[in-house]
Amino acid sequence: MFPALCQDLRFNFMANPQINWLSANEDDIDTDGVSIGLNTGIEMDWFFAERYAITSGITINNIGGKLIYQDSIDFNLDNERFNVPAGNSINYKLQYITIPLGIKFKTIEIGYATYWINAGVTPMINIRSKATDTDDILKKTSITEETALFNMNYFIEGGLEYSLGGSTAIVAGIGYNAGFIDVTSRAADKITTNSLSLVIGILF
Repeated sequence: MFPALCQDLRFNFMANPQINWLSANEDDIDTDGVSIGLNTGIEMDWFFAERYAITSGITINNIGGKLIYQDSIDFNLDNERFNVPAGNSINYKLQYITIPLGIKFKTIEIGYATYWINAGVTPMINIRSKATDTDDILKKTSITEETALFNMNYFIEGGLEYSLGGSTAIVAGIGYNAGFIDVTSRAADKITTNSLSLVIGILF
């Protein structure tokens, strides 16, 4: 049974560069451009049918973005209060351990290429949070106390696998991720993550 199960597993070592931004549910908080991040780790495809797989794995995801608050905002960190004036842009840099869970659909091999779509959700655990604002009131300051421990995204990806022979293939594609849980611990607003990524990996 175990050897048969292993034959149905394939592993993808991936490093996905991405464009990230933050969204807010309040009109007085504006998105202020994008940031560049990287999602890297290992993913696993378990094929329960010839062209259908459950995907999972573990990655380190560096995401974030910039926000402008129309009102001043307080950050209470290590019993010290940092007041960022209204109109300042705050650059958030967030790092998560992620465990994606999805369903992948693949085509038959066409030439050396196989096309696929993968969709699902990604539970995320925050391991680092930093922020810098325009006036350097916050300057790569740890804001763990102001950040929620857990986050959750949904994702959809699509691309191709190009066979290099045997079970080895180059993976390439694009993906979109959108969060639906507040990444901050403040109750006054809801901030969510978004990213557009280039999927790059080696499949074994």
